Amino acid sequence: MKCLLLGGTGFVGRHIIKQRPDWNWNVVGTKHADLTDPTQLHRLHGNYDVVINCAGFYGGIPFNHQHKQKILFRNSLMATNICNLVSTIKPKKFVNIGSGCIYPKSTHGTMLESCIGPMDFHPSIQYSALSKYWLLKMTEVLDVPWEYLVLSNIYGPGEHLEFDRSHFVGSLVNKIKHADQVINMIGTGKGIRDFVYIQDTVEAICRYCELETATCSVSNISTGNGASVKTVTDILIGICKKDIKIVWGDVSDDGVLYKVLNNSKMLRDIGYTPTTSLEKGLEQTWNWIQSNE
Repeated sequence: MKCLLLGGTGFVGRHIIKQRPDWNWNVVGTKHADLTDPTQLHRLHGNYDVVINCAGFYGGIPFNHQHKQKILFRNSLMATNICNLVSTIKPKKFVNIGSGCIYPKSTHGTMLESCIGPMDFHPSIQYSALSKYWLLKMTEVLDVPWEYLVLSNIYGPGEHLEFDRSHFVGSLVNKIKHADQVINMIGTGKGIRDFVYIQDTVEAICRYCELETATCSVSNISTGNGASVKTVTDILIGICKKDIKIVWGDVSDDGVLYKVLNNSKMLRDIGYTPTTSLEKGLEQTWNWIQSNE
């Protein structure tokens, strides 16, 4: 399979390549092309079975607070340029990687793909959500078979550890690694999230790429199960075997309290269930951090 992978040097992109090393890859990262510049996309023209778009300018909560305009403007520019490229070269399939931020903050229970629509996003992630939403809208009008895959809270070896770029697990692992006695947390720890190990995530992505007929729809990639931020914290503290006191923060920083994606469509489409338990995935993530010091 001949694939153009945009954002191929990021966390998800690198793991997709490892998951299907026999595919014919054309990998584009930040060092290869500026996707906000339409003139730089001309040299990416070619015949592809699949174009996979993992590109984006995203980070954790501090990043979202600091770079509101850049998040919206840069990602919207990239989305426009990438969709223009896809509409020109017309691959057999276009696979976009989205995130759970695209769901309205008022969604209750496990989140079904049909809930996407109202632009009622949580303030902490609204600019990321807007850019992901408009990417979906642009994808829908392309005359190319497509998949729009919404990822849950992915984690695992190789994820960002920097304070501003990391998401929850990466940030927490970094805090534990450098803590002596106390860790000050953002929020109360009561928030429920759907944590999916990176190898399980990219296996699902690859299987959607391999579908003979594209679904031309949104699909959640998730375990379908939730765990609280406090539970994940307790597991990691137990794995690292450090005597650390956790000081929880304010409820105003909890974000959406319950965010678990329904995975029934994924099971129907590709017959795949994530296999890595939360405990095993967190242990492997911690071991990777220790071995890459």
